[in-house]
Amino acid sequence: MIAEVRQQGWSNSIELLRSGRMTPGVAKEIIALIEDRRSFWARFDAEFPDRVRMSLDGLRHDLTRLRRDCAAGSPLDAVIVALTQTIRHFFNEVEQINLTTLRCDGCDPEWLAFEAALRILRKSIGYQVAALADSYSIPLQGEFSAYFRGGQAQIGP
Repeated sequence: MIAEVRQQGWSNSIELLRSGRMTPGVAKEIIALIEDRRSFWARFDAEFPDRVRMSLDGLRHDLTRLRRDCAAGSPLDAVIVALTQTIRHFFNEVEQINLTTLRCDGCDPEWLAFEAALRILRKSIGYQVAALADSYSIPLQGEFSAYFRGGQAQIGP
């Protein structure tokens, strides 16, 4: 740290100290934001696609806000970028589907495409959040924890 102060100057070093001190709090907030979103754990037949879209839009906004508290290029910054990219990939997969009118129907190919994309999103986010929680020794809680036991997304509805 002292070498960092000598080489980079005081201003950069203060930022480095501040971001390192905030990192565990930011990691907890990321995990709490995801645990609180039912789109990551509710039964598929209980989902309303438009609500999923709104929830994920809100999450992307919250993650962008939290990213300001991370040092650029830090491991936690990379986690936030990966989470937002995962959400963006989900939106790309369902882009052609009208999420406002879509309802649960096991015979509707659009519903099946939505469900498949949501299943992939949940699994990917679950792995990322489980790794983040493990890195900071933060226990996963609530319905998200039950859905994503031991790093394995539950396959059933």
